[in-house]
Amino acid sequence: MKTRTRLAFLLGLLLVAFVAGALLLHQLDKREARQILTAQQQERVRLLEGLLQLTGESLQTFANDYARWDDMVAFLNTGDKAWAVINIDDSLPTFHARAAWVFRPDGSLAYGAARPGQANLQQPPFDVTAILPRLQHEEHLQFFVESAEGLLEIRAAPIMPSDLALQNQPPKGWFLVTRQWDEAVLKSLGTVLASDVVLRSPGRETPDDRKPFDIAIRRELPGWDGHPVAVLHARYAATPLAQLQEHNSAELLYIIGAGIAGMAIILLYLSLWVIAPLRRIEQSLTEKSPSALGPLRRKKDEFGRLARLTEAFFAGRTALEKEIEERMRVEVELRRSTQLRTRLARDLHDSVIQSIYAAGLGLESVRGQLRGEPELAEKRLGAAVSSLNQTIGQVRGFINGLEPESEPQPQFSLALQSLVETLQGLHPLRLKLEIAAPATHALTAQEELHALQIARECVSNSLRHSNASHVEIRLQQQGAQTVLSVADDGAGFDPAKVIGSGSGLANIAARVREMGARLEVESAPGRGCRVTVWFGAKG
Repeated sequence: MKTRTRLAFLLGLLLVAFVAGALLLHQLDKREARQILTAQQQERVRLLEGLLQLTGESLQTFANDYARWDDMVAFLNTGDKAWAVINIDDSLPTFHARAAWVFRPDGSLAYGAARPGQANLQQPPFDVTAILPRLQHEEHLQFFVESAEGLLEIRAAPIMPSDLALQNQPPKGWFLVTRQWDEAVLKSLGTVLASDVVLRSPGRETPDDRKPFDIAIRRELPGWDGHPVAVLHARYAATPLAQLQEHNSAELLYIIGAGIAGMAIILLYLSLWVIAPLRRIEQSLTEKSPSALGPLRRKKDEFGRLARLTEAFFAGRTALEKEIEERMRVEVELRRSTQLRTRLARDLHDSVIQSIYAAGLGLESVRGQLRGEPELAEKRLGAAVSSLNQTIGQVRGFINGLEPESEPQPQFSLALQSLVETLQGLHPLRLKLEIAAPATHALTAQEELHALQIARECVSNSLRHSNASHVEIRLQQQGAQTVLSVADDGAGFDPAKVIGSGSGLANIAARVREMGARLEVESAPGRGCRVTVWFGAKG
């Protein structure tokens, strides 16, 4: 991944993290706003319940105080309407009541009082006998009734003597008072709650169309049988909370916009200050030329210094390439010189030294034959002179700087035959030579020269080291391979101990490797030696 791609990827990750953080913060703000809204709604519900209890407290006080009054017990017995008008009718405005009713224990109406203009409320707008079981079992009963005057709230209390000792007796009757839930009551509730308060019938409630931050409270107003006869709806608009949430949403958009703009500016300056210089340096390294660096080399920042270092690198690289080229040329010449020296040493060992050594051995044997066998001695002297003359020619070629391989070579079979005749003329050694014509035709000129030198080295080793009396030289064709083998009946040796200790077998192995042939040495102490070379067999 390129550096500019990594930078873009990193900025992308930062932007994603920034936006994710802003969204998380916004969600936390929304969660906090919902918690505040829930808390406000619970507080509004408690406030509404407390307000309903407070506004109905005067009505409940009216019912309780008059029901526990001995004069009320006496009124049930006397039915004195003058007392009722003075004590009940005149007390209705004091307790904000619209009407009041006194019932006997059997549920019959003993007296009904209503405020002026509402005479129809002197008769209760409900069936007392239906609610009589609840009156008998509940000390303080509250319920709502729909009437022609509107919604009425009713509070009931059992009529009992004030004497506590007599309150365990059955009620003497019941005292019920009522107030009307008119627009004034709803307005008063709405003012205290700072909400819009309306009454709706249970089956005619409109769908909830409140806004996200409106607090809607629904309060059922139960009838005498427990079923709601009306539903009180209060809606409070949490305007500050809604404004706070709108501010949070706008703040989120501003933060995200600022983050995107900031990342874009950072990316722009990174492109100008980092990516563009890196691209110039990359182009320079790709083209292997300082020309792409351009004005970057004159800058004082880190990239300018890096550009100057890159330019210095190319200058040093050019000088180093020239030095490497010169060193390689010298190394090639040195390797060529070393190879030539090694080849000259090997060829001197395999040809000149072996020939001189063989001639020396022949001359050594002539010393004992000069008197007893002069003719044989003369013949061996001639062979030694011939061998030395050939050796002189080879040495002269080396002195003139010519390798033996560059001279015209005789045919391989004739060369081997000449080698055999020379050695037989110098030494009392039986040499057997078998050469198959197809085998000689399969060898190249280079392979013929190496084969001749290998055969000469093997025969020389047989004369010098093994005291062999019989040597066989064979050149045969076996399938696609040409095989040269030299075997003697000498003392033999352990190949594992001898190989690597002298120049003879090492030179043979080097020639075999150079040709890409395969070498096999078979020998053991007292069992002679056989050297086999497979030409055209890799490894």
